[in-house]
Amino acid sequence: MLLIRPLVLGLAVLALPNPLAAQDSSALPSLSGAAAASDAPRRESPACRPFSLLDRDEPDACSPFHLDGEGGDAAAQSEPVEASGYAAAIEAKKLQLLLASLVSAGAMAGGAINAFTETPHQSFHFTNEGFFGRGTYAGGADKASHFVDYTILSKELACLYDKMGFSQGDSIVLGFGVSVTTGLMNELGDGTNPYGFSWEDLMMDVLGAGTSAVIAAAGLEDLIGFRHGVLVPPAGTRYCCAEPRRGRDYSNEIYTADLQLEGVGRRLDLNIGPLRYLLVSATYGTKGYPGAAPDARERQIGLEIGLNFKAILNDLGARRNTWWGYTLHIVFDNFRFPYTSVGFRYDLNHDKWIGPDNGNGFATR
Repeated sequence: MLLIRPLVLGLAVLALPNPLAAQDSSALPSLSGAAAASDAPRRESPACRPFSLLDRDEPDACSPFHLDGEGGDAAAQSEPVEASGYAAAIEAKKLQLLLASLVSAGAMAGGAINAFTETPHQSFHFTNEGFFGRGTYAGGADKASHFVDYTILSKELACLYDKMGFSQGDSIVLGFGVSVTTGLMNELGDGTNPYGFSWEDLMMDVLGAGTSAVIAAAGLEDLIGFRHGVLVPPAGTRYCCAEPRRGRDYSNEIYTADLQLEGVGRRLDLNIGPLRYLLVSATYGTKGYPGAAPDARERQIGLEIGLNFKAILNDLGARRNTWWGYTLHIVFDNFRFPYTSVGFRYDLNHDKWIGPDNGNGFATR
């Protein structure tokens, strides 16, 4: 998927060794001019800081992994910053901006490469694809894919910028802006291939990235999420080649909007026991688009219950404060694994209920 490239680049950045010594981040200007001050409420403890790319001297009991210097938990200094310390702080800020630029450029380059390398090339043109209608070429699965993928991309970029030491607000804005620019680059590339520039695709990219930004700004990450999944066994061969096909077969994909019961229990101050490891999800998927005969195509909306791997990983001690925990969460927070959910679907094309299943049922079978 498109979002894999920037996330892989981000993980590579997180794996870089520590090039600088400990610095006072109160001397580091942020995008808003006060990164250290705005970071302060976000730290879990004044003694132990989240992980950083730029390790500092700190208590052995802490697990550092934070791209900038001290982070927002450094106490206000009564003494003036020494000239050498200030110079080193400026160098740390330059490195922070360099790493952020590399990740941003990688995301946008991924969007461009994904589309500009598509063949055959054509003169730049626009296309009107529609959204979720029965007669659209992908039945709306392509639009669901754009929305969910850019929700994930915006969220993960914002999280990565946060680890680089940017304030929460700056991280959210950067994640949104870079994601939208990536979507624009992708559509500009599509304008030169058989797909054409689709304003509907770009709209779903913006809505997805914006939804992620709103969720993060409202502090609802533990309550609402989105995932992109694959279905096993593959269903695409069942519909293959009845009609000329443009693009991939979406029959093997499913997209979810998740309500995390863990977050519900926390907000209601309820002990819900093992129910905290479950998700209640709305789903969307199609069958037979775009290659099957029209009467065999399905647009399925569904409701299902599945495992919340984010809550499970956190309780197992695999959190985002270590590089390996961070990596696990990128995968398990955003990907719907086969056979980890069960529910019912309604086929809009044939007015028929299907299930219980894992998303791979058929109304026309």
